[in-house]
Amino acid sequence: MSYLDFQLLLYVPSEQYEPCRTFYEQVFATQPFYGWDEGPEDRGVKYNLAGTKLVLLTQENPFPTSGAVHFQLQVPTLEDIYPRAQAAGAVTQEPFFRPYGWHMFRMADPAGNHINIYTVPTTAE
Repeated sequence: MSYLDFQLLLYVPSEQYEPCRTFYEQVFATQPFYGWDEGPEDRGVKYNLAGTKLVLLTQENPFPTSGAVHFQLQVPTLEDIYPRAQAAGAVTQEPFFRPYGWHMFRMADPAGNHINIYTVPTTAE
């Protein structure tokens, strides 16, 4: 299995998004390299920190409960890992498409830590 990217996710309530964004940018002296804004319930920014990506975001409640850790892995295709996650009883949200094109599903480990598995569409040149 080939893993293409790793991202640590920090979900925050929509009313705390701007204060948290200011906090991370000031305290860590960094600026986002990517961001999106689909409205107050779906927006976020990505920072390069210590060799990985830190994603600050607010979205519709992606999980029924909150675990201590949220992370996501980019894979070439969902076809390899999705059946294994299903067999393990780990899938918490069936595959779906984000507005910006990602194809993804959500799962949780036995301790309740949340993991997004996603692919990024390729663009024809």
